[in-house]
Amino acid sequence: MENIIAAIRPQLIMLALIYSLVLVVIVLDLWAGVRKARQRCEFRSSYGYRKTVEKIGRYFNMIFVITAIDGVQMLAIWQLNQQTSYSLPLLPIFTFFGAIFVGFIELKSVYEKSEDKERAKIADAASILSKAIKDHDTQNIIGALIEYMKTDKTENKCHEDYETTTRSISRNQRETPGGGR
Repeated sequence: MENIIAAIRPQLIMLALIYSLVLVVIVLDLWAGVRKARQRCEFRSSYGYRKTVEKIGRYFNMIFVITAIDGVQMLAIWQLNQQTSYSLPLLPIFTFFGAIFVGFIELKSVYEKSEDKERAKIADAASILSKAIKDHDTQNIIGALIEYMKTDKTENKCHEDYETTTRSISRNQRETPGGGR
């Protein structure tokens, strides 16, 4: 048993690092998302955080399955090395590629512009409106329009409130000796 643990210790360390780095890129994406939401004056609710937790679950489920495949692959290579004169390295190569894939997805998400997300929201609103029109349900059409107009006014109000608060803080700092500190 000790021989087996000694033989797979480097692979376990690699896997622990891979899993840790995947978690780090997800947390970085969360941080970037919260920062972008603050810039857009959006309310940060538990819905967005739940989406992050669901994303963590999906990514780690995928990586667990890939790691199981890597386990079989490394076992086959180990057996091949034992029975022949080959000296192939035992690396969790598929898990590396899976982690790189997740990393690129999260990198794209971090650098995705806020305007692109706004366009996606507008496209969703247009989709809902077209669906309501197809259903010929006037009450749904009016409800969807009113809801859309409410959110638009709320976002403008948030922006106005932010500017008013910023001006007020700046004014207070100028009026207070020592700059309000």
